Amino acid sequence: MAMIDPNVMKAVGEVLESHQIRLQPGERMADAAARALGLTDAQAQQWFESLSDGCTVEEANARVGVLDHREKPLLIEIARAVGAALGRIAR
Repeated sequence: MAMIDPNVMKAVGEVLESHQIRLQPGERMADAAARALGLTDAQAQQWFESLSDGCTVEEANARVGVLDHREKPLLIEIARAVGAALGRIAR
């Protein structure tokens, strides 16, 4: 399992927080994102890893079985935050 950059998870946390989605006691950020997106923990982990590896949102979605991301506007917002965080890391 690949490591997800802490800056990426911070960006995800900021998006979740802006939607009043809070971590439950003992919950990891990836698990909170999975809960908010209606994905399993494994799907969320794979989705973040795919985005971190440079996949497009569509490619990452396909890897975890998300057929139509338009049904999940939060998913798009999180993906944009991940992309922005990765862009800052690359600089």
